[in-house]
Amino acid sequence: MAIDRAGATATAFDGSKAESLFLRALWVMLAGLLFLVAAQPLDLISQAILAGVALVSLFALRTFAPRGYGRIAVLMLALFISGRYFFWRTFNTLAFDDPFSFLGSVTLYTAELYGFTIFLLGVFVSIRPLDRPEKVIPVDPDPLPTVDILVPSYNEDPALLETTLLAAAAIRYPAEKLRIYLLDDGATDQKRQDPDPVKAQAAEQRRKDLRALCNRTGASYLARERNESAKAGNINAALEHIDGDLILILDADHVPTRDILERTVVWFMENPKLFLVQTPHFFINPDPIERNLGLFEVMPSENEMFYRVIQRGLDTWNASFFCGSAAVLRRCYLDEIGGVTGETITEDAETALALHARGYDSVYVNRPMVAGLAPESLSAFITQRSRWTQGMVQIFLLKNPLFHRGLTIRQRLGYLSASLFWFFPFARLVFLLAPLAYLLFGLAIYKANLGQVAFYTVPHIIGIVAASNFMYGRVRWQFVSELYELMLSFSCLGAIIKVLRSPRSPTFIVTPKGDHLEDDFISTLATPFYVVIGLMLLGVAGGFYRYYHFPLNRDLTVVVLLWNLFNLLLMVAALGILLERRQRRSAPRVATEGMRAVLTLKAGVALGRVEDLSIGGARMCAEHAVSTQPGETAHVSFVGGGLGAQPSVPVEIAGVRASAGDQQEIRLRFQSENVQELAVIVNAMHGRSRSWQAFQSRRTASNNVIHQVMTLTAHGFRGGLVHIATLLTPKAS
Repeated sequence: MAIDRAGATATAFDGSKAESLFLRALWVMLAGLLFLVAAQPLDLISQAILAGVALVSLFALRTFAPRGYGRIAVLMLALFISGRYFFWRTFNTLAFDDPFSFLGSVTLYTAELYGFTIFLLGVFVSIRPLDRPEKVIPVDPDPLPTVDILVPSYNEDPALLETTLLAAAAIRYPAEKLRIYLLDDGATDQKRQDPDPVKAQAAEQRRKDLRALCNRTGASYLARERNESAKAGNINAALEHIDGDLILILDADHVPTRDILERTVVWFMENPKLFLVQTPHFFINPDPIERNLGLFEVMPSENEMFYRVIQRGLDTWNASFFCGSAAVLRRCYLDEIGGVTGETITEDAETALALHARGYDSVYVNRPMVAGLAPESLSAFITQRSRWTQGMVQIFLLKNPLFHRGLTIRQRLGYLSASLFWFFPFARLVFLLAPLAYLLFGLAIYKANLGQVAFYTVPHIIGIVAASNFMYGRVRWQFVSELYELMLSFSCLGAIIKVLRSPRSPTFIVTPKGDHLEDDFISTLATPFYVVIGLMLLGVAGGFYRYYHFPLNRDLTVVVLLWNLFNLLLMVAALGILLERRQRRSAPRVATEGMRAVLTLKAGVALGRVEDLSIGGARMCAEHAVSTQPGETAHVSFVGGGLGAQPSVPVEIAGVRASAGDQQEIRLRFQSENVQELAVIVNAMHGRSRSWQAFQSRRTASNNVIHQVMTLTAHGFRGGLVHIATLLTPKAS
């Protein structure tokens, strides 16, 4: 790809600028031609042939020419098939029989049109995701800019903060050019002077504890006077006390790898107009949906579609944006806009929007270099996503990207895609409840016979599914988006309505961190799901009634009944998610890549590979059996995998069992007694970004839709049945 401005902006197509302009014009002409063909009326047989040829061509190109122009052709064919559907849908299927049917018909049509608009914007954003070359800073430290690392905190546990600060202290960068700050919003002067003496004492104790923590870890402690403007205000207050050229912002639970500055600072040195280098948010624990359905080990994480495809696509258009953490920003450009902006509660995207509008550039480095914690409980997960929803809706209303001065057309569309997406609860609930309008009340909201559905609607659905799987299939399982959106829709709908009523009213709510679920229990969020499932079961009964008593409408009844059954299957999977599962481990445990251990015991030395690791312990596979037993104390040192020389740390043998051949599995429990030993453990677990790359690659799915759907269905159905069984089981008195 041709890269302008020292790699900050890339054109959408290969070749020189002149060639790129020619190709763009050619693609615009081709798109116009496809649009004209899509608008032509055809009889049903001709439509069947055209749809069949288009689908066969789409799958052939998807298989044999999945990159370059073949990728563009696949997406254009999908848009052509959907274009045919929407021309037919607009002029042939809307019902005008009675006011209620008309209202239902228009509501469903609007939801479909919204979904197609999001798909169109998604195709634009992700049509050619940018793969940037890996770069590292020069060996000579003299030209390197100074960097301030900011760790905003509100109510997080000191142990969690200690891990982040120790990892920040281990980042490879000249010590004289690196400073670390803990920004404590949990012990401001305002909180220490709270009228409630218990709260005031807690804030005073927190300040004392975190000052001591900073002294141990080499960080500086900052706390402001008042809690104003949430995270944005906390960062802006810190800007008055620091003077680094660049700022690395890390959430309290975002533990950095040692190479994060090596791979990000270099971009600022090459491009003076660069204001941001964003890196992925990577999570080492399952979110509640992954945990409750048991899919964490086999399914790509929910956020990987955004960080591994969409942000790269936005980067193509110089529109990748700030995500609040795991990002480096240039201080002087922040100063131009008065610091991190805070008119909305998504201060990160709002800040990027303001700086893009001033003509500055952004870069996205697609390498996971922080390890964070996903919300542990479903309520915390929904709290987080409700905040994102409200913030992006605020941006759409208050900073409408489509009309925002200073942005390029590409940036406008990129930000529009990001903000418009969060209106999905409206469309999702329409799709969920629309079949019931016909099955229960007989409203004609979609006028079509079985043949028309087969040759217009079905090819449209197949094309959309195939295109989505083509773009995101290796980082997002098919239909998992529907499940996530379904879980969020009931709660986020109310959050959106609040913003629509008063766009400036939402307040920033911190996502709870470090929750630990001791028991299985049914979420308090389950009630609306029970109600909707009951309505769907009534819809099934209504469908059978209509099938037998209205034989002239059987085609339509079958189609709508199948639609309702698909929705019911999603709702059953949702029940599996609503059964919160207890956490069996106190700390996330992750697999390692290329790491070995030397275990020094009373009876000798055991050598072997490290199978997995957490802050609390490790599991190693010793090459040869040694004499040891649970309770014995020992020392372990970790080597290999780019770690370098590491001192040993004390451990207790937690378990021993024979493995294949003469090998032996030994479970270790760390017994670190000081901050230096804890730093060794943190470095071993979090220091290497290649470990997170390997972790991602192990969960990267094949884009086999059938396998994805079958696995998701099996886990969802099993979880739903367990939920029902739990609901029906009498509680012990």
